Amino acid sequence: MYLALARKYRPQKFADLIGQASISKTLQNAIAMNKVYPALIFSGMKGVGKTSSARILAKALNCEKGPAIEPCNECPTCVEITEDRSADYMEIDGASNNGVNEVRSLRETVKYKPLKNRLRVVVIDEVHMLSNAAWNALLKTIEEPPEHTIFIMATTDFHKIPATIVSRCQHFEFKRIPFEVIKQVLKDICQKETIRVSDYALYLIARSAEGSLRDAKKILDQAIAISHGDVQDDDVVAILGIIAEETFITLTRHVFSQDRKGIVEEINQLIERGTDLRFFYTEYLRFIRDVIVIKSIPESERLHNLNPENIPAIKEIVKDVGEVELLRFFNAVKELEQTIRNTEHPSIILEYMFLKLSYFSALVSIEEYLKKIRNARPAAAPPSVPPPAPSLDAQAPRESGADWLEVLKHRVEKEKPRMASVLGSSTLALHGASLTIEVAAHLENAWRMMKENRSYLGELARELSGREIALEIVLREDPPRESGPRAIQDLKNDKRIRSLKEKIKGSVIAVESTKGDKDA
Repeated sequence: MYLALARKYRPQKFADLIGQASISKTLQNAIAMNKVYPALIFSGMKGVGKTSSARILAKALNCEKGPAIEPCNECPTCVEITEDRSADYMEIDGASNNGVNEVRSLRETVKYKPLKNRLRVVVIDEVHMLSNAAWNALLKTIEEPPEHTIFIMATTDFHKIPATIVSRCQHFEFKRIPFEVIKQVLKDICQKETIRVSDYALYLIARSAEGSLRDAKKILDQAIAISHGDVQDDDVVAILGIIAEETFITLTRHVFSQDRKGIVEEINQLIERGTDLRFFYTEYLRFIRDVIVIKSIPESERLHNLNPENIPAIKEIVKDVGEVELLRFFNAVKELEQTIRNTEHPSIILEYMFLKLSYFSALVSIEEYLKKIRNARPAAAPPSVPPPAPSLDAQAPRESGADWLEVLKHRVEKEKPRMASVLGSSTLALHGASLTIEVAAHLENAWRMMKENRSYLGELARELSGREIALEIVLREDPPRESGPRAIQDLKNDKRIRSLKEKIKGSVIAVESTKGDKDA
């Protein structure tokens, strides 16, 4: 019968445990000091070595050459525990033995001394599945276990264990195994099994395992079976149901070349193949992240998750694309995350997203546009003989009056936006070396603000004109209203008064000045 890789390469000693060095060291020190806690909790995600550690600990405590920090794996006791034939080593499934009757039976069993070994080790897997009554029945035994018994409780949902149980146990939290470590373990297994596999296929398997070494070995088993021992990248892609990287590359090439017909055709092919478009969106977001890493970081081989064989093609696609544009590209994709998740028509949203991205390369940033405008202005012809530098008291004008007055307005708009709106509605008149700024009569507060900034405006005028400028800020006076027959006739002909006459069917008898009205 075929032995699965997960069982064939199961850790048999603490040194074989992958990614749990701190836990191994703690348990070995406890064995060496004879201070192993009678009740232990091993928590963590699936496939990270919880039950394997429990079995190794049981062998180390009962080894005929020990207790030792490493089991010999050769004596009858170690062999029996490894092969799950030991009467003093019990592995119980908490999901199917979660009732109070099973716990009572267990309590009766652990009262008696072990048949052969020094210690009886009881491992309850998925212990969080026990019922409340079972927990209550187990509580006293956990708190005061027989001196010849050690309880080890393994769980993937530590938060479901009652606090009364946790307070009586020593807790070890098993960590998710790093991606690079899983990849190296799989590579070593393939070498031992004389299986040919590419680094990219190992990367795909390790990434899909999401930190579980057991899951990674299971996927590798499946890949070996489908490929007759020579694992192909396409086989792994088919097993995992992931999106081929070439699809992302093709779509990205269409985007940057503005091939919108190719974009729509590629998305239609995804739909015809039955691809999960929401999953495709998530994977494409990761792909763009990796492209940004390749573009912005030299020697980034260990920082991205792309197939090394595809790197030259990707670099060719983005060779004329700036890093800022790629970041804008990524942000535009990320903005549609909630929409893609919640929409009933993800294909339409995906088409919209890629078509929108295809227009990005034609956009120009505001900075570039302003720079282009400045560069488009005709440059003044340089003088044949450079004039001597003028003194501060008598500098020659740098530009004509109209030119530097426009520059003055732009400077004020940039440096003092509030004053710029007032300056835009004012009248600027230059007479020789004198500049008059006339503020509209109804903007008296603005006129005061201009007066308060007189020194700033004067300094700016001197800087731009290249000479001393006398600055005068005046408030325009409203023309006096007319009085007499003509004014009265104008009032009678006023549209508002005529409209009022028609509404009330009245007539104007006389026009009189309001008492105290100076303007009437």
